[in-house]
Amino acid sequence: MASTDCKSLLKSHSLYKYILDTTVYPRENPYMRELRLATHQHPLTLMISLPDEAQFLNLLLKILNAKNTLEIGVFTGYSLLATALALPDDGKIIAIDVNREFYEVGRPIIEKAGMAGKIDFRESPALPILDQLVSEEKNIGKFDFAFIDADKAN
Repeated sequence: MASTDCKSLLKSHSLYKYILDTTVYPRENPYMRELRLATHQHPLTLMISLPDEAQFLNLLLKILNAKNTLEIGVFTGYSLLATALALPDDGKIIAIDVNREFYEVGRPIIEKAGMAGKIDFRESPALPILDQLVSEEKNIGKFDFAFIDADKAN
């Protein structure tokens, strides 16, 4: 059983595996696959978004025609890369996480994918940065989407 299977809404491991093998993995961007496999080597691999979730996020961002997004909670950057791949060339993501070390696992793959220029990574708790962003008039209505995947206990 893959380390992320327990997070799926499906109760049948075999059905979920079938969906991954026949629908999700064949459509997975090669850089996303590389980052997913690199993250599976990390001791906290359970923190990664599921590949079907990442593909849904990518699709949703394309449908919304999102250009400027926020990501709170980055881990190794798997969902961050899914977001960056969905944005137009001039799209931007402010990515906030308290641990840059985890992000550094995925950063070389994000760079190889040509997506690093879209990402403004900020190592910090999210609230001070969000407070700063909302206090600046230029940010009113600027963000098209926010993905919050951090501090689930709060």
